[in-house]
Amino acid sequence: MNRFLAAACVAFLAACTLPEAVENLERENPPPELGRPAFVRLAARTGAWTGGIVGGAASVVLLPITYPISLLAECPLGYSKSEFRWAPTSVGAAAGHWLLGGPLDALHWIFYRAWVDQSCAPAEYDFVPMRPPVGPGPASEQAKS
Repeated sequence: MNRFLAAACVAFLAACTLPEAVENLERENPPPELGRPAFVRLAARTGAWTGGIVGGAASVVLLPITYPISLLAECPLGYSKSEFRWAPTSVGAAAGHWLLGGPLDALHWIFYRAWVDQSCAPAEYDFVPMRPPVGPGPASEQAKS
């Protein structure tokens, strides 16, 4: 029973990293305004969660190897020192995201987006350029004073 509780605690730790991995994948992908329909994004998100669950199980199995290595790291590999420890979760989420979302996105591209003229900018943005920096006047003005 104690082994089951310990394994459950470690599995819950892996489950804590999964939503962050899925959110990172969502944030790094193009927004819906650039042509990704809801069914492609939903399939990719489902694949990310499915792959993340499998990767979380792999993280628990590989924890005796990854935990000591993450303790030896002097600096974080990316976001934090624990990133290497739970890397199989992120890799599984990314693989599932690609395996389920990629084919649907390719089909949507082939049969729809490639044939429809879309503007590059999804919305109109009011861009006001900055004023150039103001420095000291010409040298002749400084010499007079």
